[in-house]
Amino acid sequence: MSDEPFTLDELYQAIEQQLSSHLPGVKAVTAWPNIKDRIALPAVFIEMAEMEPGADIGTGQTSLICRFEARIIVDPIRAQHCEQAAHLAAQLAVLLRLQTWGVAVEPAEFVQAMQDWTKPELDGYTVWVVEWTHKLYLGAEDWPWSDDPEVVPESGGYPVEVVWAPEDSP
Repeated sequence: MSDEPFTLDELYQAIEQQLSSHLPGVKAVTAWPNIKDRIALPAVFIEMAEMEPGADIGTGQTSLICRFEARIIVDPIRAQHCEQAAHLAAQLAVLLRLQTWGVAVEPAEFVQAMQDWTKPELDGYTVWVVEWTHKLYLGAEDWPWSDDPEVVPESGGYPVEVVWAPEDSP
């Protein structure tokens, strides 16, 4: 485990790499693209759309449930552009199953895939959006207690003794 806390940049890079290698025919995969730039199509644009609090796991890190969106953009001049966009969305949905991208996040949970008209700057293209969530933990771990049960914390705590064990039962 690295001494450095996990970052969102690591996650974006890992997602970009995996999608680039697992979606055949896609010419560009990028997180937070500048849509004014010229991009070869078909393309996949990745962004985080939402963050909600996750359950505290007691490590001092911030637990978040993050919703990600991948927009699959296809040139409408291509033959069968609607079919190509839908097929790429389905391939991405399959790829998401138990996906961690090789970084320290909980496995992806697929939410939905559908045609998308929510980005006016993409009007004129065939667009599908695939949504999923990841639970992730950000920030440095903060564990104020010793891992050695024989050492009493400075706060005045006491070591725990086992006073009953199953083998002592009648």
